[in-house]
Amino acid sequence: VYNSDRKFNLNLTTVQEEKRFIKVTRLNEKEIEKEMDQLKQESGRFNKRNDKTYLLFKERYPNDTLQTKIFNHGGYILYYSIGRAPIPVINQLASVPQSEIIYLCKKEHTLEDVLNVQLASMATKVSIDVPIVLPDMNIYNYLFSLYPLRYHVDKVKISFPPLREDEIQDRHRDFYVYYNGMYHLKSRYKYECFCHLQEPLSTWKMNIWLVCDSKRDKKMVEDMVARDNKRFRREISLSGGAESGSES
Repeated sequence: VYNSDRKFNLNLTTVQEEKRFIKVTRLNEKEIEKEMDQLKQESGRFNKRNDKTYLLFKERYPNDTLQTKIFNHGGYILYYSIGRAPIPVINQLASVPQSEIIYLCKKEHTLEDVLNVQLASMATKVSIDVPIVLPDMNIYNYLFSLYPLRYHVDKVKISFPPLREDEIQDRHRDFYVYYNGMYHLKSRYKYECFCHLQEPLSTWKMNIWLVCDSKRDKKMVEDMVARDNKRFRREISLSGGAESGSES
């Protein structure tokens, strides 16, 4: 991981890589619970865990029993929260070896929001999900939003949701390119977003993760970064460079 102190603060990933988890829903909860019960039976002094990653969402009426079982026996826990994460969940995740709370970025954070993130950062890793649609969103508004959370966030994950045909408007067309049935933000605009965010987020000790649409898109962004930044170019040459591939 390129940390914000000594190295270039950028981690490139793809939508495909980011989806390597099991999303816990009403449709698969019985199957998951059966596996958790089996792991509980096989546990001795310490809880036995599998090597799977689970994504759980904050819900108004969660299945607390299943949630606790997954916290006790899941390999890696991702908990996605729109708004403040429940205190009992934060307390439970403090005892999970590998876990992460992901907050959806808001335009403004109240004092209660900030305190919630600070508490979560003492218990587990904290990520902020920053979905960007251009030109609808001003990048600098995100900086104002993230400023109160500085020093308490491990990762800022910047993603670029593709637009459907019924969502695309004239104002979007210069920024997006059409392939695989959707409109995707062009690679150079992803790189420009990173350029605006890099210095302040690095100062605030937030690691930047940029989610690209494919391996090809990832390679194009990496090439732009390397072209403009000698330090990053030196680092990727030492690490063997990025994996390249066709659009997927």
